[in-house]
Amino acid sequence: MIRTLIRSQWLLLLTGGLYLWAFVAAPQRAGQALAIGATTFTSVLLLIVAVFGLVGLLQVWISRELIVRLLGREGGIKGLLIAALCGTLLIGPSYIIFPLLMSIKKQGARWAVVAIVLTSYAVKLQMIPIEVGFLGWPFSLGRALITLAIAIPAGLLLEVLMEREK
Repeated sequence: MIRTLIRSQWLLLLTGGLYLWAFVAAPQRAGQALAIGATTFTSVLLLIVAVFGLVGLLQVWISRELIVRLLGREGGIKGLLIAALCGTLLIGPSYIIFPLLMSIKKQGARWAVVAIVLTSYAVKLQMIPIEVGFLGWPFSLGRALITLAIAIPAGLLLEVLMEREK
């Protein structure tokens, strides 16, 4: 029982150990770190609760047949292009999209779709103007096009690797 808990919760235990060490080494700074951590945890927790709610809605309101038809093997290249478009339109931190992607995977989407969404998520169309402001059009456009050009072949390659795993 304890071994299973330690194996599955090692990061939590490590963080707790680091906080204990910090309280011994510098109690005031450790208290500040704990307050910041609690604030961050609260904001992340609210996002995660909202995402799990969306996952539930997705599983109930979008039929398995539609997911299979659009994002499964039946979807073909159209499904892969939809995945690339969705990846570029998603907003928010990346840990939010993992439960959504596993939800559509369980409903029949192919591994290539999951990988393509994750790869094209790096483009984030809404962030391009900010990126251009700092890095310029040539860099931003080049990076976005290269990322999108690599997304579909990388997704298909990952799908082959995942199918070999079975």
